[in-house]
Amino acid sequence: MSCNHCNTKFNFFHKEMGCSNCGLSFCNKCLKQKCKIPNKGLSEHNVCKLCYSKLASGTSTTQPMNIPPPDAFIKRLENLENPLAPPITMYKTDPKIQALRSGLSPADQKILDRLERLKEEKGPPPTEGELRRRLASLKGENDYVEGPSKPLFTVDTRTDQQKADSLLEQFVSERDIELAHNPQDEIEARLATLREQGVRPNEGPYISNLHDSSSSEEEVDKITKKIMDEVAIEERLPKQTFKKLTPSSSNEEEVDRSSPELPWCVLCNNDAKFRCFDCGGDLYCGECNIEVHKNWADTDHKVVPFKPK
Repeated sequence: MSCNHCNTKFNFFHKEMGCSNCGLSFCNKCLKQKCKIPNKGLSEHNVCKLCYSKLASGTSTTQPMNIPPPDAFIKRLENLENPLAPPITMYKTDPKIQALRSGLSPADQKILDRLERLKEEKGPPPTEGELRRRLASLKGENDYVEGPSKPLFTVDTRTDQQKADSLLEQFVSERDIELAHNPQDEIEARLATLREQGVRPNEGPYISNLHDSSSSEEEVDKITKKIMDEVAIEERLPKQTFKKLTPSSSNEEEVDRSSPELPWCVLCNNDAKFRCFDCGGDLYCGECNIEVHKNWADTDHKVVPFKPK
């Protein structure tokens, strides 16, 4: 609480006192005047300055006194009526700015006018939709359109028979894709066509089309000749390796006689399993033998199994 005259808060030095005439609260410094009040006997009472001036001037107290409330009291009532109301801001033209406008240059006056217009045209803040559209335009995307949200997972309303049929179709299509890109099945299908054995029942549409395709006699002869050559090479391979191994025994004896060698691979020090006479009699393990000869395209070297003594 504060004094209704000087607006000073009550404390130890400013004690709260009441006017005996109007009943308002004042501090002890504002209630120094004393006078007689007609309705309260012949004794003198502490009154405020406004009541003291009225009583001292001799105005009749029989008439109702219309005492205007002080400004502090009105402000207090406004705060009690609606304490959560936002403060009311009053924008008034500053006379100093108007006085300074006369001394500004024309360019500065234009800038000041533009600033005042911007303040006057200030509208409400943008909505969420406007902010999203601005962000989309800055990113170079399409305009944001608000629509009904779609569920991520829809309910499967198919029957059990329809689900089973779809699973069978998916399995058949995946099987056809596997068979279509399997070179072994293609070769078997060509052999079956050449031998007139028909098509296997589990073949897909891609391989079945191979048998139905009309090929010329020259292509059939070329394929037959190629297959026969491959079969003949496979039949001759064991004999050639056996024949090549017989003269190599002398070379192996020469290597053994020259110096005692360790049964290790010359590259990785693992146990040796093969000997290559075209590589100077070097010993190799299984992995190093493949890496040296296959990857380096040295497939015509004389390679024999190595037996440690």
